[in-house]
Amino acid sequence: MALARIAVICGDRVGPLMAGPAIRAVELAKALSSAGHEVVLAAPEGSDSSSVGVPEMRVWATSLDIREAVAGCEIVVIFAPVLASNMWLASTGCLLVVDAYDPGLLETLESRRGQPVNAQRDWIADADSQMLAPMSVADVVIVANERQRHFVLGLLAGAGRLGSRTLAEDPQLNRLVITVPFGMPADPPEPSSSPLRHPAGPFSDDAFVALWGGGLYSWLDPVALVEAVALTADKRVVAAFLAGPHPTPAVGEMPLVEVAKRRARELGLLGSRIHFVEQWVPYAERGDWLLSADVGVSLHHRHVETELSYRTRMLDYLWARLPVICTSGDVIAEDVVRSDLGWVVEAGDAAGIASALDAACSETNASAGERRMRCERAAETRTWSIVTKPLIEICADTRLAPDRRNFVAPGTGPVSRLGRLKRMARGG
Repeated sequence: MALARIAVICGDRVGPLMAGPAIRAVELAKALSSAGHEVVLAAPEGSDSSSVGVPEMRVWATSLDIREAVAGCEIVVIFAPVLASNMWLASTGCLLVVDAYDPGLLETLESRRGQPVNAQRDWIADADSQMLAPMSVADVVIVANERQRHFVLGLLAGAGRLGSRTLAEDPQLNRLVITVPFGMPADPPEPSSSPLRHPAGPFSDDAFVALWGGGLYSWLDPVALVEAVALTADKRVVAAFLAGPHPTPAVGEMPLVEVAKRRARELGLLGSRIHFVEQWVPYAERGDWLLSADVGVSLHHRHVETELSYRTRMLDYLWARLPVICTSGDVIAEDVVRSDLGWVVEAGDAAGIASALDAACSETNASAGERRMRCERAAETRTWSIVTKPLIEICADTRLAPDRRNFVAPGTGPVSRLGRLKRMARGG
């Protein structure tokens, strides 16, 4: 296999506290390094390389810093929004691998819902360009599931990329768009403490703890879990929410934390059966929190973001061998049903969620053990070393996309097609 120097460029801070995009960048860099490539990870100002285990890391604040990070590289693996702000990378001759696993446009549609129309229009236009512009110059696009693949093929068609030259070399577009899901470590977590149970935590040893193991974003439905706890027949059922401020300053406080707290207070559950963890749990310590729980919960509203999402918190649950209670509609929920990994409920159905919590709480030791074994088998197929194989195979061949090989400079070729499309959309 040909080895290359590869830059992995992330848009979120890397360090002890990380959200999904930063975790993914670190793990992709590690996987590529383990395959023998020379890898440099570039992350924004405020990043800390001391705890992430990547051999070489650069911190970027400007495009000049990114230029220095990619100097001498044959391949650049980059998150779509970062490339949208650095389209000059298309003229470097590097193989551009664009990670589109997190469709920010669809998240923006939900997070900006209800705001003034002009503000929504500007935010959505910006999010749209952050997805469409990178499609105009990508050599390879990474997605997390087959639904995202279909979405990206539509974006590529809109950017004028699905021409005869590309299809002649890649009839099924299996090189242009590859599926690299989010992964998990090969070894399950080992407990070193129990932060959700006495004496250090808020709940007793005999409590049945439902864990909300990720951010309380606008497109999710933590309130439904609060209301479900109030409806459970077994009052041993409690819930903990990881509700600290996002580690990326631009995101900051989670928008639904106060909403969920207010509902828990109204129901008389806050501080007794509902607990909010007021910190972002360090990546290296998340195993202790997962192993303090009995079931992992992920609930969302029914909207277009759901269709294309890849709920990475559910991978953490499987990594810890926790059964899952989740809302129907996304691809991992289908896995939960198919492999009997937990309980799937309908969006907004607090009574149904309560029934699932009661069912999980009342499972016999034998039944619960069998379910955990099924979770273990599911986890074994989703390790980072397995899910990154398509990316490692792509990086053994640094050919640019067929329609990019004669690319001269920004403002020509695919970029000019994108400009024409945008002018047409504006009526120009």
